[in-house]
Amino acid sequence: MRNGQPYVLRRSLGALLCGAAFLGVAMAPAHAADDGTLRLLSLNIWNKFKQTPAVTSDFMINGNWDVLMFQEANGSRYVSDIPGILKDAGLGTYGGNLVGDVGIISRLSGTYGSYQAPGLSTQGRYVSYQIIDGEAGRPMTTVGTVHLDYSDEATKRVAEAKALNAWAKTQTNPLIISGDFNAGDVSERGLHSKSQQELLLRIYTKSPNNSFYYSLLGQYAKDKTALDKFIADWRGKGSAAIDAATIPSDLFADETYPVAGNTPQTMNVLKKQFMLLQTDEEREQFAPHELNDGSATWPSAGEDATNTWGSWHRVKIDHFLASRPFGKWYTIADDPNDPYLGVIKDVYVTKPDGSTAPLSDHEPVAHEFRWIGPVLETYKETVSGVDVDKTRIVWSEDANTFSENGKQFYLTRNNMRQDVYLGQVSDENGMPILTGLTDAEKKTLLDCKSTDARFQQAIAEYCIDDHSFIGETLITDGGTVIVDEDAALGTSAADLRLDNGTLQITGTAMTSLDRSVILEAGGGTIDVNDPSNKVTIVREISGTGSFTKAGAGTLNLTADNSYTGETIVAGGRLAVNSSIEDSVLTTVLSGGILGGNGTVGDLVVEAGGTVAPGNSIGRLNVAGDVTFEKGSTYEAEVDGSGNSDMISTTGSITINGGSLYFIAAGSGYDPLTDYTVLSAGAGVTGRFDSVGSDFAFLSPDMLYSATGVTLRLLRNDVGFSSVGSTRNRMAAAGGIESLGAGNALYEAVLRLDAATADEAFHQVSGEMYPSIAGALADDSRFVRDAVEQRLSGMEAVTGTAGQPGEDASGYHAWTQGFGSKGSTDGSGVDRLDRSTGGLLMGIDTMVTEDLRLGILGGYGRSSFSQGGQPASADADSYILGFYGSTRFDALRLSFGGSYGWNSIEADRDISFGNFTDSLNADYDAATAQIFGEAAYRMQLGDALFEPFAGLAQVHVSTDGFTEDGGAAALSVDDATYNVTFANIGLRAATAFDVGGTMVRLKGQASWRHAFSDNNPDASMALAGGSVFDIQGASASRDTAVVKAGIDFDVAKNSSVSVNYVGEFAAGGADHGVNAGFKLKF
Repeated sequence: MRNGQPYVLRRSLGALLCGAAFLGVAMAPAHAADDGTLRLLSLNIWNKFKQTPAVTSDFMINGNWDVLMFQEANGSRYVSDIPGILKDAGLGTYGGNLVGDVGIISRLSGTYGSYQAPGLSTQGRYVSYQIIDGEAGRPMTTVGTVHLDYSDEATKRVAEAKALNAWAKTQTNPLIISGDFNAGDVSERGLHSKSQQELLLRIYTKSPNNSFYYSLLGQYAKDKTALDKFIADWRGKGSAAIDAATIPSDLFADETYPVAGNTPQTMNVLKKQFMLLQTDEEREQFAPHELNDGSATWPSAGEDATNTWGSWHRVKIDHFLASRPFGKWYTIADDPNDPYLGVIKDVYVTKPDGSTAPLSDHEPVAHEFRWIGPVLETYKETVSGVDVDKTRIVWSEDANTFSENGKQFYLTRNNMRQDVYLGQVSDENGMPILTGLTDAEKKTLLDCKSTDARFQQAIAEYCIDDHSFIGETLITDGGTVIVDEDAALGTSAADLRLDNGTLQITGTAMTSLDRSVILEAGGGTIDVNDPSNKVTIVREISGTGSFTKAGAGTLNLTADNSYTGETIVAGGRLAVNSSIEDSVLTTVLSGGILGGNGTVGDLVVEAGGTVAPGNSIGRLNVAGDVTFEKGSTYEAEVDGSGNSDMISTTGSITINGGSLYFIAAGSGYDPLTDYTVLSAGAGVTGRFDSVGSDFAFLSPDMLYSATGVTLRLLRNDVGFSSVGSTRNRMAAAGGIESLGAGNALYEAVLRLDAATADEAFHQVSGEMYPSIAGALADDSRFVRDAVEQRLSGMEAVTGTAGQPGEDASGYHAWTQGFGSKGSTDGSGVDRLDRSTGGLLMGIDTMVTEDLRLGILGGYGRSSFSQGGQPASADADSYILGFYGSTRFDALRLSFGGSYGWNSIEADRDISFGNFTDSLNADYDAATAQIFGEAAYRMQLGDALFEPFAGLAQVHVSTDGFTEDGGAAALSVDDATYNVTFANIGLRAATAFDVGGTMVRLKGQASWRHAFSDNNPDASMALAGGSVFDIQGASASRDTAVVKAGIDFDVAKNSSVSVNYVGEFAAGGADHGVNAGFKLKF
């Protein structure tokens, strides 16, 4: 850049170049001209030594660069003299080109040219370039140099950047531009240190007529009033006074993220079409530069005094940029031990008097660039009678990285760039557009793999390249190109040509290959490597080579194909839903599956290979002969309507063994139906070694004729219950089998495979009904809990030791709302999920000095659902009960009983195979219990403890009922379930006064054990079938109970309580909350 100092102040220096960091005799490592790398230098000479460039000869010679690009070289002899110096040094023959103030010299073969941006008259309108011929795997590449405008504001540079973007879009080969862009990467003119901001303030105060400087100062200042006061106080006082004036120490701070006026607009615009090529060492940080830090290029070492331009600070403004979509395939390949690569620091020229001076006020920047992409070839294609230049990408042994990458190349439009920060995602003028970002996010690089919805538009614009430049893709020499989307291969007009090459489709996003495929003599492979992916080739496959389907996924052919080579199914499924009859032979290898409804030529199924016609049930036609080798498999689907897979050929079918396996497609199979699965115009010879099916209760019987093979399904001797996986499923299976032939449910199950039949038995079994009985027994605890909470000594604690008694006079009324949600598992039984809520009320009084009696009543609503099944029920429960307690000093004995009437509505849906049924039932159940508890109260300070033990006997009875529905409707007998609960544990409580209100904290830990000889069960039957017994999930055998609560007085004779109840068992868990109110009157 220019810094505003008159050039007449600089005098020509006629000394040899040497370096403070390296001597002039130090040579760069030998550069192998045939390795395809480009060794490039960019240097703004700042018009220094313009007439005596020979003084820089040591630096130019030792650098050994292929291409040297100069800025501010107008009127200089660099482009004319340096080539001769380098040739004399034995480095090759260099040509050159100069336009405006930018020039380029190169020893590589190619064509020179100049570009001038249309409509611009600014400094940066010129590009001097060379189109370098391709060699050693590197494509023809345009290398150019620019010098953008140096003005304070970015307006002119933005216009120049847009012109460069437009030019780059017209290029069909890679473009690398370098030079002095007069713009930084993370800020437009360098992140300003506190001292630089103070310098800017002094400069502005001396001449307060630059609105841009004032705008910047306003953004930097922490106190705008203090800023304006300083300017007003010192304006017109003279330079010396202003330089000596004290600026408030807290007015400015280092800029660690660019203010709005310092937004890197120029580079933001360029990054839309270019990728910034840089090493991590030269990447700018979000902090002001320290001089000579290796990532700043202006001002150079020794030229810091030239930075007198207030709105600029130290900054890296010399860059290399590569155009998209090619930029992702050029990488920096610098030797870290090469002192002539990277940002080259401390470059000095020796004067005749022995003193030294910097080479320029810019640090030179140099890199070696290596092409890691495919070979790019230019060819002509006639379009509407006109020859058009096209680009073919070729993955072959000529590619630079072919061998080192194991012959594989990942062709993706995602450039995975690492040069765009989230705060730099911008509009067409380089102004940031992402809102709501934190400061840390603004400084975070855009992740081209991110799934964050906020950044998808940015990823699409900056990361996803346009591959429409591809006219054709050729894969050869045993190479593999990996893609995850069709667009990576270009537009649908871009052919895929395979010549001993493989296209591998990875992932599941790509489901269509929409382009013509041409098979050369070496043949080709399409590898769908994800087993869950299904890819369709929409267009024709042509050519003379062989075609191989590989990978575990499915490949579907829908166009009529004309290729004549062999077809090999080496893995996964090839669905031919068109024609490949021109293919000389189709061979299915081990692990491969051939299907579809199309036509193939001669067909051979090798050992381990499978033919499965159709896409469900379908017909595969063969225009030739068919051979099944020993170990092969023919997989045929059949349905209940008499349809089946078929292989039909005009030729012969030879069966040398192998297996014929039948798969059920639906249900409703008629044992009297014949299914023709093979048909041969020229006859069938041989037999399959084995015949099997996935039917559980039907076995195939094969009928061989002269021209075909026919299947008939016969009932075997496998009992339904033999495929049941649990006791309940086996019981239901026996009930279904007892229905016999002609029953819709029996017939539906008869035609199932074993896994589906097992699920059918599961659904029919009705195990929800006995499980509900177990849940009703378990939920009887809500009455006991309410009574225990009312009678427990914990109600008496007052917080004052020695005052445990409760007022015995009058009546005590209480109410408690409860709710819980939980589940219960059983061995071989589905989990029963339940939720319960309700309200209980009671009233009691002391009937004698030592005996308290009370009555209670309430209502509850419960919902049940069978885990994993569409079966649910609701129960309305009405409860009456009694309770009482007596005390013997600290010992309390309590007792009670209750009876509940439960009205239950149940619904079940049955669905398997082609069978469905909707069932519902209304029935009643009763829950009766008696219970008692002994507890001993102990007081320790303000805390009260009460160990206790209790017993409860619960009896549940259910009425018999019959479901409404179809063939799967059950008739369920009445049943009873008895269980005894023992509970032992410890309660604790304390109380304290809060603003005159007595507050009590309570807790309980206990263990509950259920005694029962059996799980709840029910006898049931299907209409016309035998009775079978089904067990349900019982109350958990051992349960840990945890309670915690608080109650507090709300008036003299009333209190409110809230409690949590948690129950934890091996078979499930339950969490509940209850809230209560108590009133004495």
